[in-house]
Amino acid sequence: MSLIYAAVMGFLTLRMIGVRGGAVLGLDNSLAAIATPRPGVLESVTMTVVSCVVLGLLVFAARRRPVADQFAFRLGFATATLAQLVVSSIMQVTTYTFLRGPDDEFTLWWAGWLLKIGINPAAYLTLAVSLFLVVISARLLSAQKNAVTANASPTGHRA
Repeated sequence: MSLIYAAVMGFLTLRMIGVRGGAVLGLDNSLAAIATPRPGVLESVTMTVVSCVVLGLLVFAARRRPVADQFAFRLGFATATLAQLVVSSIMQVTTYTFLRGPDDEFTLWWAGWLLKIGINPAAYLTLAVSLFLVVISARLLSAQKNAVTANASPTGHRA
């Protein structure tokens, strides 16, 4: 889920960069046409909706599963997203030059989408919320284990 989220958010980030500069990009991230620059409101709203859907899945999709499964699902998403953001951010920093700003070359297809996730603030907010959910799940799991331990009698049988 994290890889799909990062690719979609990177795709939308590239589209936003393009429309703000007056470029219409194809699916392969190449220049397809030149248009009048616009603020990219549609792209912003779409990124918000995608992030809300992912957070909804993190909160509600595993809700009927055991707490350990919820913890694993949320931890997996947070870990994979963090790794993608770190790699993307490092690549963004290394391709930045002081003479011309960020690298003007867009990597083709999905690699370009995953590269641009590192400059998307919504992705960082989604990561922060997912980490919060990991902490909540870990606390619930710990409380659940403590309750099971407290219910056990000295002989090893439950009361």
